[in-house]
Amino acid sequence: MPAQTAPSALKDKPDLNELLLSWKSPSHPFKKRNRIFYQTVAAITFLLVVIVFFLHEFMLMGVILAVAFLVYVISSVPPFEVEHKVTPLGFDNAGRLFRWVELGAFWFEEKWGFKTLVIQTRLPFPAEVRAVLQEAGEEKVKEIVGRYLLFMEKPPKSWTDNFSDWLNKKIPLETTT
Repeated sequence: MPAQTAPSALKDKPDLNELLLSWKSPSHPFKKRNRIFYQTVAAITFLLVVIVFFLHEFMLMGVILAVAFLVYVISSVPPFEVEHKVTPLGFDNAGRLFRWVELGAFWFEEKWGFKTLVIQTRLPFPAEVRAVLQEAGEEKVKEIVGRYLLFMEKPPKSWTDNFSDWLNKKIPLETTT
């Protein structure tokens, strides 16, 4: 009996390992902070710790100091470079593959001069996947990712976003000059 050839349906199957788009960028937008920022954070932390000390809430003091340390670390350590890949299987963000069925809509944001791709997930955590677009053009990313996900304008801000913006305007942690 002669060997059978593969059906044409198998030849038309997409290559799931095909790399549609790849780029390297910092892991997150980063802004170098000045001395005034750190002094302001230290002053607010000191004030809160003194108030909480007199209320004898020592666990809350620990939480305040931990948050202040986290702010210091996030603000002072520059981001490392990661690779982002778009494949027919999903979006690979710094080595973690998010399949297209786990993802929802996407949009672009800008923060501190960095253009960022934001992809909403259907997972409980993380709710969003972010990738800084450095050498990857916004239009190219929009074209390729748009084949698999819905593009939307930036979603409306929640009340926590509005409160955060208001607080940042009223109590700036550093000068803009």
